[in-house]
Amino acid sequence: MKTETANSRVGAVMKWVGIFTALISFGGAVYGLIHSASELRDHKRIFQEQFKSGQTQEAAGDFAGAWDSFTHAEATVADEGVFAKLWGGLSAEQRQVRTAEQDLAMEWLRSSRVPEGTQFSTIADKLVGTLTVGANASSGARKADLLAHLGWAYFLKQRDGDESLRPDTEYKEAVAADANNPYANVFWGHWILWNHGPLSGANERFAAALSSGRARAVVYQFQLSALANVRSNEMDAAWLRVLSDMQAGGEKADSALRDEVCNRYAQALQDPALKQQILAQVPATRQVELLQSALQSGGLSEVQKTTLDVALAESLEEAGRSRNALEVWKRIAVELKSQPHSIWSERVDAAIKRLSKK
Repeated sequence: MKTETANSRVGAVMKWVGIFTALISFGGAVYGLIHSASELRDHKRIFQEQFKSGQTQEAAGDFAGAWDSFTHAEATVADEGVFAKLWGGLSAEQRQVRTAEQDLAMEWLRSSRVPEGTQFSTIADKLVGTLTVGANASSGARKADLLAHLGWAYFLKQRDGDESLRPDTEYKEAVAADANNPYANVFWGHWILWNHGPLSGANERFAAALSSGRARAVVYQFQLSALANVRSNEMDAAWLRVLSDMQAGGEKADSALRDEVCNRYAQALQDPALKQQILAQVPATRQVELLQSALQSGGLSEVQKTTLDVALAESLEEAGRSRNALEVWKRIAVELKSQPHSIWSERVDAAIKRLSKK
């Protein structure tokens, strides 16, 4: 009897020990869940702070700072605990930050800005991996956007001396995914002219890029840059035609482009062959609009204003608006009284005499 009683007591004690152990285990599990939930909230807060910082920095043009912020935000996502991952929510954040990194990479490459004393490869090498992973995981227009910028990264690296790279391979693959992709086509057109290919071939790519209706400002930017890289009468005339197309489409030209308009017309007024090339690509009526817009932009030097006025007067004549042309010539004559040795004096006097007879 004593043995049975002792065994009963031991059994009861062990039962309570088991219950107590189970309670401790349950309490530990509950504590772990509570701790994980708290940890998840902290990580989400840090993620949002870093992500918003990256967006602000990108908007301000601080691409390197934005890249670091997005990298920190992604690291916060990657460091989550097991319970937090089981609860979900992080996959969406991970996709969010990776998309932001890809968008930043593309914008950074398009800006092509690097600190003094460094090479484009310094930036391109940092971004190639993100673009490659993004392109492999995407389809359609998004895949083409990423492939196009990957090709542009290779172009920048080639400029630094890596002749083994062929950016057009990525451009062709991008066009296969999205035929009229604006980035792939304009970068491809840029590549054609960079390698002294035919303007007709580049124009096909530029037209395809514009037909997409996306990123028109970017397309015009790279198209103008491509034409400016190859200085010839044909390219200078094509450059002015693009600027005229921009104006017709409501696109705004900045002061740097206005200065380039002045430079090209200053040359054309002294080079009849260039002037004929421009007239062949840009009708006189469109030139009048382009020149008037440049004159109205403000901030012109006296020399620039006179140059544009002379070009405007001649364009008005070519457009059949002799009376308007005579008014401009007379205005120039008044302005030249303060410039007695101007290169335009004889041309102005001759034009006034010619048109006055009419």
